[in-house]
Amino acid sequence: MNNYSAKTVVIVSLLGALNGCAGFMLTDEMVEGIHQEMDTNHDGYIVFQEYLQSASKGEFLRNAKEKGMTVAEFQRWEFNRADANRDGKITPQELIALARKEL
Repeated sequence: MNNYSAKTVVIVSLLGALNGCAGFMLTDEMVEGIHQEMDTNHDGYIVFQEYLQSASKGEFLRNAKEKGMTVAEFQRWEFNRADANRDGKITPQELIALARKEL
């Protein structure tokens, strides 16, 4: 078991919340831990439903408003940012790649 809580996932919100935070260092191991936390059925992938369960409705609403999107549009947009090959599943490697790109 890891030391990551569901709150960690909300804070990270697929790493978008940390975009541009100077001096923040997110290691590959931390990202893998976040991935494991979100992968509730432990199959090695985060699917859209698992992603939806990872963040609070308020977090989605606030971020959607900031982007000028509906909540549903924002949720799909954010998930797709991590799902690089658009296969409907986010691998640890895809999440790490997003973290490196965003930070």
